[in-house]
Amino acid sequence: MEYGISTLDAEINRQQLAERIARASTPKIPATAHRHLLAQRLRRLADRVDN
Repeated sequence: MEYGISTLDAEINRQQLAERIARASTPKIPATAHRHLLAQRLRRLADRVDN
């Protein structure tokens, strides 16, 4: 199957747009939330070790 240059360009643009939409639609979690969750896990682990 042969594609013209414009057809390939259109397909590449469509795929890039789909990737952008997928990245934009994922919720952003701030780094502080990750640190907070990590701190919670470390505290739980420390409590288990102490007990």
